[in-house]
Amino acid sequence: MEPADDGLGTRLSVPGPLATLFPRGSLRAGSSVAIQGAATTSLLLSLAVAAVGEDSWCAIAGMPDLGLRSALDAGLDPCRLALAPAGGDQRPQVLSALADGVGVLVLGPDLDLAPALWRSLLNRARTADTLVLAATPPGRADLTLRATTQGWAGLGTGSGRLRRRRLEITADGRGIAGHRTTDVLLPQVRGMIADAPQGREVTQSSARSLASTEPVRLLHPVRRAS
Repeated sequence: MEPADDGLGTRLSVPGPLATLFPRGSLRAGSSVAIQGAATTSLLLSLAVAAVGEDSWCAIAGMPDLGLRSALDAGLDPCRLALAPAGGDQRPQVLSALADGVGVLVLGPDLDLAPALWRSLLNRARTADTLVLAATPPGRADLTLRATTQGWAGLGTGSGRLRRRRLEITADGRGIAGHRTTDVLLPQVRGMIADAPQGREVTQSSARSLASTEPVRLLHPVRRAS
């Protein structure tokens, strides 16, 4: 989807299940979003995929464990993606160049940004219409999303795998009176967001409780031959 410009600035898409959290159901180019709490990487990537669209470039810094395969699984185009280590003495220059040159800049949790550098990046991004998505930045952002895990699904009666989790996400900041809250699911390892159903997911603690009250018999008794 192409970014929309309604005369008040270019608007960028957001994942459908998160649309109610944002003023006018979209993000303004040149704005900033801080992500705090659970599932930080998944939320950063999901927002980046929706905002980058079909033409913009995305740059990711401060996420050294993120590989191209993970970015591809999340939906990012590797042909329009820059993975920057952003370490060493040249970090301010590298991040400033990225803020000037891409459509979406993702700053991961491993960046130890000074408040002065954070403010400088926001000023550059605002001028260049670059969306900044940051994990726990050292200063204020236009919007802040806080995610809390409500439960996990996938465990059976003492066996199985944790396959998805339910998140409660709260948004506050510019353009929001008070705060907004919604529940979503992260149904896959690759981080795609889905709407949460009305019923509650089976939590990890309840699954353990169920397993303890209904043990699974692994060995069947064999009658001894006379």
